[in-house]
Amino acid sequence: MEKQAAFAELEKQGVVVLRNFFAGAALSLLRDAAVRCFQSIGATSSLPDTYRFSVSSNSLLMTGLLDFGCDSEDDLLAPLASPELERLFTQSFNRPWVCNLEQSWLRKKFAPAHVRDREYHLQNWHQDGALGARFPLQPFPQSGPKSGQVIPMTELVTCWIPLQKCGRDAPGLEFVRRRQSAVLHFTELDDAVLRQRFAADEFWAPDLEFGDGLVFLNSVLHRTHVHESMRQDRLSIEYRIFPEPR
Repeated sequence: MEKQAAFAELEKQGVVVLRNFFAGAALSLLRDAAVRCFQSIGATSSLPDTYRFSVSSNSLLMTGLLDFGCDSEDDLLAPLASPELERLFTQSFNRPWVCNLEQSWLRKKFAPAHVRDREYHLQNWHQDGALGARFPLQPFPQSGPKSGQVIPMTELVTCWIPLQKCGRDAPGLEFVRRRQSAVLHFTELDDAVLRQRFAADEFWAPDLEFGDGLVFLNSVLHRTHVHESMRQDRLSIEYRIFPEPR
């Protein structure tokens, strides 16, 4: 997709798919390291604390791949090294940006038939802009002294790249293609509630090939997309992009 068209779609809907954008040796290196990484995780019960491995989301920091064939952080960041992404992120923040590898993740999501650990769960509807947010027990009222208050939204952009085809036979992502003005309270994130709130055509779960990727804004609602007929597991990486401090 041409750069200006990609930025226009990102600004309008909050998410854009980049087709055949990340193909090449850099992505293959990460895919092969990710396979070795999860093979190792499956064979041991003890992992370094630096991985920040989560059983519930089956994820760890991308920096864990430095133990499985990636030689440096340059290898980890190689998929971001394009002038088009540089400009896309810069336009989104209207200033320079940085990728924080302490907030960038490698994930493996299982096909339903492959789930064995009871602690594992899919990632339900959320917004990445809720990173670090402190939620009150109840949402702010629509009227009264506290009306108009919002939960502060962390400024970031996510670049999400599957390491094989997904969305049809392997878990992908589903979005509500609409920018939100604020972070939704966790009591508002039930799927049935959201489907009453938004039009059916705003829900979108793209089929992606190896080499495709997604860029989406901090306010965009998304979750793991899975259905019972899926038979393949999915590996993915996600970069969290932040504006440089002023």
